[in-house]
Amino acid sequence: METQIQSAQAAEQPKPGAGRSFPDPSLALVEFGDCLGFLISARTERDAPNRRVILKKVAYVRLEPEGWGGTAYPEIHIQQNEEGLFLAVEPRTGKVLRHPSRSRYEIAFISKDIFECAIQCIKERKREPLCELVAVTFGTRQGFSLEAGNLLAPEDYAAERTAVPEDKFLSPPPRFQR
Repeated sequence: METQIQSAQAAEQPKPGAGRSFPDPSLALVEFGDCLGFLISARTERDAPNRRVILKKVAYVRLEPEGWGGTAYPEIHIQQNEEGLFLAVEPRTGKVLRHPSRSRYEIAFISKDIFECAIQCIKERKREPLCELVAVTFGTRQGFSLEAGNLLAPEDYAAERTAVPEDKFLSPPPRFQR
């Protein structure tokens, strides 16, 4: 995992004025329910002609009741399909992260310092600060709330379990050893 994140971070830097339209970096909440899945990206770009957001140098973190894990991807696309579902797609394989959403995926911009701290927490296998970051970042968004320190989301948020065939899903990231 550490090597993958370092490799993703070492990708070439953007050229000045190369069409970037959003601040960098960002945190995107892409799975909610049985597990909590989020993307931490070093760069966020809008691809207006293709109606999508491109996340670059991405850490995909998935918190499960039995453990948690993460992996790195050079790029993930946040887009809406023809049926109106919001998807997080790994462009090389075309596979989708679990679970699509009827509601627009929430993306929050974070400072470079917070990004670096989050990546360090992943490397050091510190789950709790990442949970707090997600809760604090999204807890005040419309439809979201915090209850007893837990993040609550709208019922339709990342709740589509049957809209995409199982073989089209990207494998969950490997769990970290305890």
